[in-house]
Amino acid sequence: MPNITFSVSEELFERMKKFPEIKWSTLYREIIGRYLEKLEMPNKISITELKEKLNKKDIFTEDISFNKAIETYKKMRELKWERAYSTRID
Repeated sequence: MPNITFSVSEELFERMKKFPEIKWSTLYREIIGRYLEKLEMPNKISITELKEKLNKKDIFTEDISFNKAIETYKKMRELKWERAYSTRID
């Protein structure tokens, strides 16, 4: 397994030493892995991010006209029916 060295400030290092039970290298690996997943799948959204967006009052009114919303709804409905018929068991 390749090694990577991180530099941290003295202040950060002192704070980290207060928690010797934490395996910092494991934590870094997990954080880097999650960040890479986000970069590799830009359209994927976490539950937390979705909740944050839904809590914004103007999320559904940002740059979308009523006609565009209806058009999108119809397309989604059509795709749902296509999926339902394509997965039907005879």
